[in-house]
Order: sequence, then C-alpha cells, then structure tokens
Amino acid sequence: MNIYLNIEKLITYAKIHLLLDEADEIYVRNLIMQKLELSEYIAYEVDEEEIEGYENPFAILDNLFAYAQEKGICKEEDRKLFNAQLMDIVSLRPGEMADTFESLSKNQAKALEWAFDYAVKNGSAITDFHRWENKGDKNLEVVFAGCCGAKDSYPGCCLCLEGEGYGVHQNERYIPLSLGDGDWYYKAAKRAYVDGLGNIVKEHKPLEINEDALNIMFDFVEATPGWYICTGESEKTAEHAHFVCGSKLLPIHKANDKRKFKSKDYPYINIVETDWYLSLLKLSCTNREKLIEFTLKLIEAYKKNDGKVFISLRKIESKFTVEIAFMRGEAKKEHSALSSLDLYAMAGIFRIGGKVEEQLKTIEKYLTKEIRFTPMCLVDGMEAHAKMIDRLLKEVGTSQLGAVEAALDVKEECKKTLVAFLNDIRAYDEDGMAAFLQAQEISLVK
Repeated sequence: MNIYLNIEKLITYAKIHLLLDEADEIYVRNLIMQKLELSEYIAYEVDEEEIEGYENPFAILDNLFAYAQEKGICKEEDRKLFNAQLMDIVSLRPGEMADTFESLSKNQAKALEWAFDYAVKNGSAITDFHRWENKGDKNLEVVFAGCCGAKDSYPGCCLCLEGEGYGVHQNERYIPLSLGDGDWYYKAAKRAYVDGLGNIVKEHKPLEINEDALNIMFDFVEATPGWYICTGESEKTAEHAHFVCGSKLLPIHKANDKRKFKSKDYPYINIVETDWYLSLLKLSCTNREKLIEFTLKLIEAYKKNDGKVFISLRKIESKFTVEIAFMRGEAKKEHSALSSLDLYAMAGIFRIGGKVEEQLKTIEKYLTKEIRFTPMCLVDGMEAHAKMIDRLLKEVGTSQLGAVEAALDVKEECKKTLVAFLNDIRAYDEDGMAAFLQAQEISLVK
C-alpha cells in the first residue's frame, strides 16, 4: 500500500469537504505523519474529481488504518479512536465551526444543514445504514444499527460538552445555539438514522418537561422553520437535558388525521387525534403562549397515570404544531425482543442491533430448511423469538421456502411484532382517549 498517496487523499478530502485551509496543509500532514510514525514523506498527485465524489472519509481511513495495523501502531479495537484522531486533525477547530455557523445563521435551518453535513463528511455522524424500505404514511421504519458501545470512563455521557475532543469523540463538534439562556448546543447524532438528526444538549441533568422546556422548543422552531424538535421517554427525559431535532419528518409526523376535538377554554386551538399506533394528539395554533399553556395542561392531567409522553414541535408557515403521544405500561417480552423503547421507537424508527440481525438471518434458514429447527435451537437469546418462530414455521409447514421468500416472511412478521410493541404501550383506545379529553372539557367534533 502507498501510505503517502493515502495521506494525500485524506488531506485533499479535507480541503474539498472540510474547509481545510491550504496554509495549514504542511502542519496537518506532519501531525498525520507523527500519528503513523513516519519520518519521511513523498508527495503524490491525487485525482480531485474522485475525492470530490466521496460522501464520507471511511474508504481512505480504512487504508490508513490497515497500514497502522500492519506496522503494529494500532490494534483492531483501536479503529474508532484512530479514525476520530485523524479526522480531528483535518477538521475545523470548535471555534472555527462556531464562527462559520454564525456566519450562516441568518438562515438557521441552512446553517444546521451545513453543520450536519460537515459531521457526515468528517465521519462523526454515520448515515449509511442498512434498512427495510417502507411505503405508506403509517409504516414503521426499521434500521439495522448496532449500539454506540460501552460508556467511556470519561466522559461518562456521550452527549456532554465536556467530552468534546476526548477519545472517540475527538472529531465531534458542538455548535452553540441562541436558545433560552444560551447554554445550548447542537451536535449531529452519532448514528443519524434520518437527515439532520441531532441533539440539542445542555448540562448533564434530567430535562423537566415544563414551561421552560417548551419555550426552548418554541425558540428552536421559530429560528429553524421546517425542522422538528422533540423529546420523550418520561416526564424527566433520561439523565440528560437534551432534545432531538431533525429536518426530515419521522413516521409519527406523517400520521393521517382521524378525529377532531374542540376545547371549551381554548376554542382557537385545532385538536386532532391522528391515526398512529400510540394515543397521539396533534395541536396547532398561531398563539405560542396559549399553545404552551394548553400543552402543559394536558401533560399535567396525564401525570396521574404515571405514563410516558412523546412531545414533538414543528412550525409550518405561521402555525405551530405540537404532537403529544401518551403511553402507559411496557411492551410484552416477545414484542420487545427486536428493539427497545426509546424516543426513536416512539417516533416510529426501530433500531435492530447486530446480534438480533444475526438471529433473524438464522430464522430465515429455519424457513429455507438450511438449518433444521428443534427446541434445542432456542438458546443464546433465540428463546426471545420463540412465538414468532412458531408462527412462521406453522405457516410454512412442510414447504421449503427460497431465500428471498423467507426473508420477506421474516420481515413482515417482524413488522407485525413491532406494531404490537407500540400497541402494548398505548395509553388509550378510542373510547379512552375521548373520555380523557372529555374530563378536560374537550369534546369530539361530529
């Protein structure tokens, strides 16, 4: 392998995609040389048109890592750290990122699109996941993506600003935002399942869903029309004060209207129950203050049920739209075997990890008879899929499916299971939702 050519490719990539200044080229090259323990250098010509077509740096990084591994500089378990260190070298410094963002922030939506694209280009946000294609406005999205891995001893939280520049987070960048008290930042999601996906983060403490939190959300969508911001999981969201935002609508946002309601005290707020798996209300109004007041009233009324809520906010032209999904209970064990309940699942994006993906491939082999199924096969986590396997095998009977047909059958059965997952945790059926709203003097429009 020509290590010098690959270093030139990385530097050229950084000049084209990451705004690397030519004045910094020698400095950056020397840092990379030291990382790779090189004491001499040979310059090579690089095909700039080829590099311009790269969507991310991983093809170049793989070559550089192969060299480092061959020379004993790194081991396989060091790959993420190696990549982060090299991309940190060729990326803008945090202050330069903030200055560039501020220069674009007359249109914050465009500025955030730039920040997200930069994170993809410098390898800190990953977008190229394998997923099941879905069609229709009510279908769930399934993404095959492993977890981020074990927590670092420092920083203890991968969202905290204190981790910027440390370890595998070295190439991640935080963008300061003018929200509330100003101590908020945008960070592109490490695993970006949809365009623009990122976190709006603050200090490490639970986020109270109260008037202050809703004002932060409204500040964001007023400054960034066309984007959504949402939070979920509970009255206190996880352990960190953060929201999730993005530019591409999530499945929950695409649900059709089902029934209309009207409030006695807030007649100017449009209230719609949507056709979603969870108990979902969509509230829309031009009056920010009254919409916050009404939203908090509904959440307060639901608190006594000790349930969870998903809250999303968008601004469409001059009108704000708040979506509130009410949840209660936990998914049954057989339904939660594929994925876990988190903000993304509430929004209709289920993440299936590597181990479960391998288990699904094994189930396909039971259907093609490549592997003979016996109850003894239900070990090492496979027992969690016992009911699904039983249903599929009964449908197949003595037939032997082809590989494509088996994969489709497993896919459809998984989607049914994920729908059941959300139905398990929904707070109300139609009558229950109407009764809950009636108690708040909100009546059905017939």
